[in-house]
Amino acid sequence: MSSPSYFTFTFSIIAYDPDVQEWGVAVESKSFAVGSAVPWAKAGVGAVVTQAWTRKGYGARALALLKQGRDPKEVIQELIADDRLGAQRQLAVMDAQGRAANYTGEQCPAWAGGIAEPNVSVQGNMLAGERVLKAMLAAFKKTEGKLAERLLAALEAGQRTGGDKRGQQSAALLVVRDKSDIDGAGDVYVDLRVDDHRTPIAELRRLYGIWQRELYAELEGSRINALLRAKNYGRAQQLHRDFVAQAERLARTYPRDANLHNGLAWHLSQNALGLDAALKHARRAVQLKPRSAAIADTLANVWYQRGEPERAAEIERALVKRHPGDAFFEQQLKKFEEAAKRQRRT
Repeated sequence: MSSPSYFTFTFSIIAYDPDVQEWGVAVESKSFAVGSAVPWAKAGVGAVVTQAWTRKGYGARALALLKQGRDPKEVIQELIADDRLGAQRQLAVMDAQGRAANYTGEQCPAWAGGIAEPNVSVQGNMLAGERVLKAMLAAFKKTEGKLAERLLAALEAGQRTGGDKRGQQSAALLVVRDKSDIDGAGDVYVDLRVDDHRTPIAELRRLYGIWQRELYAELEGSRINALLRAKNYGRAQQLHRDFVAQAERLARTYPRDANLHNGLAWHLSQNALGLDAALKHARRAVQLKPRSAAIADTLANVWYQRGEPERAAEIERALVKRHPGDAFFEQQLKKFEEAAKRQRRT
């Protein structure tokens, strides 16, 4: 049994985006480090929250039962059946298809309850009232964009309507999907935690903004390349379209962030699908930071990937002139000039 002072009272949301096959959890609590015990998710399996008097082991057990093909309601029934403290538990379980169920023990501190619908479930205990969950559900449904953004919007709406009656301390956001880790193999996509903060949801939103600017492009590009290597071309093309659309949204949100544009350009250019969008972002990055050698080199690489090595060589010659003796730029120039020579001969 968990200590009553940890992971005891909270509100959360679990959800599934069938278009991009993402499963996610977002949670907030007036308890320390809620993200270390409440949220659980596995790509292709589902998502789970175990809260109120949290039994952390329920997370792994629920995912294992889901992987066996068990229905979310059956999973909850099996977990609670042999638990002498079942009346003090609160659970929500979602399977790989987005079917959801939740459970609130009769001894959970009021107000306590949950709302489960296809692809989403909201639940909480020690809340300001049922209005917290209704606001979360409405915000999730009306918010556009990535699943993580919709989950954050739900948390924010829940807090605005009262949230945890005790106040705020920690929050977490977890999103998983296949081939989404940093090496394009694992399933962790977004994993952000605020363990102790006066306004943890606002801090979580700030951290997500950093994730968008510094990690999104690399994770997205790695995943698409992993799918291409696996010859899953249809899925790769679908996610590429989502990548381009999200890149446009980020560009509107951070219009003067040269490093963001540069990162988008680099990762979009790593396969033939993204070369048009890559050129747009690379040019914008150069406009914002015309003296940056790294950004100029990205634009050169984009031209090279687009089959225009002479344009790439022109940029790289200028870099070699500005940075004499730099082995990297000299190597790049050699590669581009050799490609241009081969192109002229054909």
